[in-house]
Amino acid sequence: MTVTTDRVDVSYSSYRLVDDNIPTIPSPQQLKDCDGLVCPLDAGAVILTGTDTGFITVGVSLLDSEPEFSLDGWEEAVDISIYAPKGQLAVDGFNETPSLPELSTAGPGWYRVRCLARGRLSEFNTISLESTEEHLLLVWPAPPTPEKVHHVALHSGDSTYEYRGGRTLSEPDRGVKKMFDITPDG
Repeated sequence: MTVTTDRVDVSYSSYRLVDDNIPTIPSPQQLKDCDGLVCPLDAGAVILTGTDTGFITVGVSLLDSEPEFSLDGWEEAVDISIYAPKGQLAVDGFNETPSLPELSTAGPGWYRVRCLARGRLSEFNTISLESTEEHLLLVWPAPPTPEKVHHVALHSGDSTYEYRGGRTLSEPDRGVKKMFDITPDG
């Protein structure tokens, strides 16, 4: 398996998979319903990171079919179907486009993406130009199928994801500033 890697700039604890610059802005409900690692959108997806702002390493491997599953060396893994209506699906950083190959090798249509991650917990809330967080995207053409969460360490609404600003919240703040839940706890 050939893997191409590059540094990807992240901000707001995320980077994107975009198709020909179709906007990839998730709604609060999409983020709340997200598995905690990959949020699929109508076109493309948002991938959530532990690193708040800075650079992480992302690897891409383009495949013809689904690979055998292995978590060897990785802490988290999710398989998700992503739609590329224009057939130009690519990894996009917050301010820069990394030197990674186009993901939609079969043109417009559906793709399966297995996102493997490590270091999201250890880099949680950090601002780092040299984060140790790493992701690997395995991508192959495939009809849409339900999401498969193999293992995710950070889930939407987890107490560890309550605030990204680098300070501990006081009790009255809790619930209001959750990353994925913008309403106060009852």
